[in-house]
Amino acid sequence: MANPLEHPSRGPAGWEPGLPSVRAGDPREGPSMDQATTFYQVLTTASFTLLGIWVGVMQFAHGGWRTDPARHATTLHVTLKFFLPGVVGLASLLGSAGNGGLVWRVTFMLGGLAGAAESVHFLLRGAARPAAIRRLALVDPLLYLAMVVVAFVPAGALAVTPLQAEGMATGLVFVTGLIGVWIALSEQAAADDPAPVQVRTSRPPERPVHPGSPAALSPRRPAPSRALR
Repeated sequence: MANPLEHPSRGPAGWEPGLPSVRAGDPREGPSMDQATTFYQVLTTASFTLLGIWVGVMQFAHGGWRTDPARHATTLHVTLKFFLPGVVGLASLLGSAGNGGLVWRVTFMLGGLAGAAESVHFLLRGAARPAAIRRLALVDPLLYLAMVVVAFVPAGALAVTPLQAEGMATGLVFVTGLIGVWIALSEQAAADDPAPVQVRTSRPPERPVHPGSPAALSPRRPAPSRALR
C-alpha cells in the first residue's frame, strides 16, 4: 500500500531535491547519525571541561610553564587540542540536521587549517619543552590535515559517514592532548628547578692576624659607611 505522505516523484514528505532520502529508522543512516551526535556531545563536553582544568592547573604549575617561552608555547599547543575539538563538536551538532552538512564541513575545514598552521609553527620553533610533547606533536599536522580532507568527502564515498570520519580525526587530536597533559603533570619539580646561585660579596675575606704582629696591636678602624644617594 502506497504511503499517502509520499509523492511518487518527490519521495517521502519533507524531502527536498539535492538531499538524500532518509526514512525514519533506516539502519543505513539513522543509527549512524545518532551515534555521531552522541559522540560529539560527549567530545564537546569533555573538551571544554579539560580546557578549563588545564588552564587552571597551568596557573600554579611548577617548572616555568608561564615564564619560560619554550614551555609557554607548549602550553598553548596543548590548549588548542581541547579548544578546537570543542568548537568543531558544537558546529557538528548545529549542522548535522540539514544543509548537506555545509555548517560542519566549513567549520572542520577552518579548524583543521588553523590547527595545522599552529602545529607546524610549533614544530619549527625547535625549542619546545618537554621534548616528549614535541615528539608527540609530529603527528598533529597529519591529524589536522585529515580533518580538512574529510570535509570535502561526499556522503557515501567511505564505509562510514563523513561526520564519523571527522570524529575519528578529531578524537585522535583530543587523545594526543590528553597524553600531553599527562606528560606535563607527571614531570618532577626537581628536574626543572634551577640550581641555587651563590652570591659573592665585593668585600674580601679577612685574613687571620698573628697575636704578636703589629696589626694585632693597632686598633681597627671601622669601615666607612656609604651614604645613600
